[in-house]
Amino acid sequence: MSAHIDHLGIGEPINGDKIYNGAMDNGSGSAMLLDFARRFKKNHPTFKRSIILLWVTGEEKGLLGSRYFAEYPTVPVNSIVANINTDMFLPIIPLQSVTIHGLRESDLGEWAGQVAKQHGIEPQDDPRPQRNTFIRSDQYSFIRKGVPAVAMDVGYKLDTPQQKVIDEWLRNHYHAPSDDLNQPVNLETAGRFEGVVWDLLAFAADAERTPQWKPDSFFKRFARH
Repeated sequence: MSAHIDHLGIGEPINGDKIYNGAMDNGSGSAMLLDFARRFKKNHPTFKRSIILLWVTGEEKGLLGSRYFAEYPTVPVNSIVANINTDMFLPIIPLQSVTIHGLRESDLGEWAGQVAKQHGIEPQDDPRPQRNTFIRSDQYSFIRKGVPAVAMDVGYKLDTPQQKVIDEWLRNHYHAPSDDLNQPVNLETAGRFEGVVWDLLAFAADAERTPQWKPDSFFKRFARH
């Protein structure tokens, strides 16, 4: 389970502010992993497989931290069977759907869709595939090592008010100083989204078999044989 802790740091001032805080990108995912750590400490859940909670840096510089970990992992690389990455999931709209990057690429994507449905939330593929989001965050470092992976976001439909809210955020707050703790957060969305990700983590960690790439997936070429 991975998330990146870095952002842009100090940059060109915008409206007199030069601190690029990164509250959503990716304080949101980093905080989720911290909450997962709290759950492990408090509840001591037992799964068939071990879990690594991995915070990486250098994502904004080209996935440097996750690339390093994938190259020099702290466990045998063949024992890493799945990666769930969380990067800027944007809890700023009601949670009606979950976008699952990699939904149709592997068993892990299929499981993510099943878990979302169990929560009464619609799973969907990337509504804007031309942006190539699936290969633009830390999950791609694991994909290149043959590990089935997904990245998950709060979903929206095209040409809806929810899309307008997301697009406004991207125009005005993405990689800007205003991505800070003063912006509104839909706490219900954040909590429900975290529940979906946690249940996927638990499902994958307890599954009878490890997830595999789909036979027709482009990314199956990276699979370990």
